[in-house]
Amino acid sequence: MRRLVGIDIGGTTTRCAIASQRNPFELIYKKSVPTPQQGPNAVLDVITELVMDGRKEIDDLVAVGCVAPGMANTRTGSILRAANLHGWDHVPLKYMLEKRLDVPVTIENDVNAAAYAESLAGVLPGSSPVVFLTISTGIAAGIVIDGILLRGANYAAGEVGAMIPSPKYLGHLWQPGGCTERHSSGSGLASQWAHIHGGEPNSKRAIEVFKAADSGNETAQKLVKQSVDYVTQVAIGLTSVLDPEYLLIGGSIGQERPEYIANIQTELQNAVLYAPEVLESTLGEDAPLIGSLLLAQDLVEDLGFLEEDSF
Repeated sequence: MRRLVGIDIGGTTTRCAIASQRNPFELIYKKSVPTPQQGPNAVLDVITELVMDGRKEIDDLVAVGCVAPGMANTRTGSILRAANLHGWDHVPLKYMLEKRLDVPVTIENDVNAAAYAESLAGVLPGSSPVVFLTISTGIAAGIVIDGILLRGANYAAGEVGAMIPSPKYLGHLWQPGGCTERHSSGSGLASQWAHIHGGEPNSKRAIEVFKAADSGNETAQKLVKQSVDYVTQVAIGLTSVLDPEYLLIGGSIGQERPEYIANIQTELQNAVLYAPEVLESTLGEDAPLIGSLLLAQDLVEDLGFLEEDSF
């Protein structure tokens, strides 16, 4: 049976999955490792090892879908910039992977892939638009309108981490990354915590902030409250422009910290005429990974190779 590989490159973790071409939702192999921070080649080494490990019992791999944070030029197959990956600036990811793996590859932004997966298999099949807001190492949105991913003129649609949450932040340079992302994402919280307490601003230190907040630390509580409020403003902006029936929240922070969804739901009721139902991602942490497999399936179909055909 023909197999697809999905790769999800995250700011902290890189994940690999294998599924059949017939059913990308049924994973037959899944493994994750920490994402190297030494640049694209180090990440490619890890991906190659993951795929080779998964291929030990598979001799009919037909396509790979690979997703990454940041702006992905799906026409050229390049990652234009990934703020949470060191050294990722105009990286020809499709070419590099095809050279290593010797199979066709398609690439996409990770949140776009998650939104695509949710639009096909989540709680809202047929709903349009599908709006997926991730709160994790970074902050971004994936938008699917009538089954088509909204990518934008520069492949930057959904980069809502660039929004300015307060007038006091106007007049400053916020790229790379973006103002809201620097103040509200996991990497942003970790950086602010490191500035206060010293040490490396590793994005994993966001856990320290939440633990301290839960223990009553007032500084940590203020940082978390600011994060929740700024992300809520992003959600209100997305809703005002797109008018979705549902707003899906994903990402490690968005799904593990209930105060985000609760605050977003409350403030949407206050702010907009038609407040969407705010739901946790139905596919959870697997949403980008499943999205990568679905995109690999689309690639195979675009190339004209059906399940019963020989590749």
